[in-house]
Amino acid sequence: MYIVFLKSAGLIQKFLLKFLVLCILLGYVVHSYAQDIHFSQFYYSPMNINPALTGVFPQDIRFSGIYRKQWESVSVPYMTFTGAYDTKVLPKLSDNGFFGAGVIFNYDKQGYGQLGGPELALSQLTISGSYTQRLDDYNFLTAGIQIGTINRSFGIEGLQFENQYNGDVFVPGRDDKEDFDKTSITFLDYSTGLNWHLQTDAGLSLNAGVGIFHLSTPKQNFYNQTDTRLPMRYAVNVMGMSPLNPILNIHFAVLYQMQGVYNEILAGAAVEYKVNATRGKELSVQLGTNFRYADESDAVIPTFGVNYLSWQFGFSYDINISQFKKATNGNGGPEIALIYTITRVKPPKAFKTCPIF
Repeated sequence: MYIVFLKSAGLIQKFLLKFLVLCILLGYVVHSYAQDIHFSQFYYSPMNINPALTGVFPQDIRFSGIYRKQWESVSVPYMTFTGAYDTKVLPKLSDNGFFGAGVIFNYDKQGYGQLGGPELALSQLTISGSYTQRLDDYNFLTAGIQIGTINRSFGIEGLQFENQYNGDVFVPGRDDKEDFDKTSITFLDYSTGLNWHLQTDAGLSLNAGVGIFHLSTPKQNFYNQTDTRLPMRYAVNVMGMSPLNPILNIHFAVLYQMQGVYNEILAGAAVEYKVNATRGKELSVQLGTNFRYADESDAVIPTFGVNYLSWQFGFSYDINISQFKKATNGNGGPEIALIYTITRVKPPKAFKTCPIF
């Protein structure tokens, strides 16, 4: 029934309009921030939002990276970087499915003392695996898992403690009398996810799924006598693209994340214009806007993208509209994303039509 419905171009556009209105309405329901790293252009870092998105893309190999610098206008900016690689594994094993594998590295530095001082605030290295099963010519279901290590560390060089005050002023050289059991911790982490992929003859492509991170709620305490747990993070995503006419596509995406008492929603859309559709010379540009809501209206995020052959480039800038704008003067921060894909050339005798993507 969904396939018949989505094949109609007019009905597709009505569906997209209802979807975008729903995204905006959802933005007024949820609140506060997720605790893990996050990106405004989350669709350029799919394995960070759902392990089941590993290997789920039209090509065979994908390299991706995102760099984000947040709140540069305040005295303590945040810096986040992600680098990832994923690929299809044994795609010719069956016409009905394939495996995916990948690796992802996350790095984050933030806060006073840089919550990591001269070291890293957060360093995460994870391997990811998935299996995609073809349900029919239009629908595919993927299950994914991730296993990795996380290191958190902090330095007290930039911090001030009560014992360093002599009653009137702060004395930098005075003993802070703080005794941490450790300033660096490393622990194992496990995550899983499920994703549904839809593709139609009309050109509509859609991914909808949920990722569940930190399944074991690992300890992350710096005092031995405490038991501080990293709460599970739930990420629900819907991302897709639909052609409006031969030279225009519309891209849409929404992400809801919840971790402990914190949650946020990101929703947005972009229009892609095909500058050159000639095979071997494909070039297009994208313009759009994302919106983040976390406890209150948090940021309006203009986006710009360029797609050239196997390259995808994305740039966004957060315009802060929350109460924190008094400190940031409305400045959120820039974010740059880059993806490069490789399609293996199959020998003519070994080539066979595969309905997947």
